[in-house]
Amino acid sequence: MWQRGSSDGLSQALEFVVAPLLLGLLGWYLDSRFGTGSVLTVALSLFGIIGVGVAQYFRYVQQIERANEGKPWTQRRP
Repeated sequence: MWQRGSSDGLSQALEFVVAPLLLGLLGWYLDSRFGTGSVLTVALSLFGIIGVGVAQYFRYVQQIERANEGKPWTQRRP
C-alpha cells in the first residue's frame, strides 16, 4: 500500500517529458522535410506541453471529486 502512488508519479513524470519530446522530434523531422525552419518543432512541442498540462488538470479535478464523494461539505442541506 505504501508504494501505491509511485507508479502514478513515474508515469506522470514520463508523460511530462515524453509527449512534448516526441512531438518536438516529429516537428523537427517535418521541418527538415518541408524546409520550414523550426516552426513545426516549436509548435508541436508547445502543443505537447499544453496537452500534458490540460490532461493533468482534468486528472486532478477527477481525483478531487472522487476524494470528496460523501463528505459532509459536499452534501446539500434539506
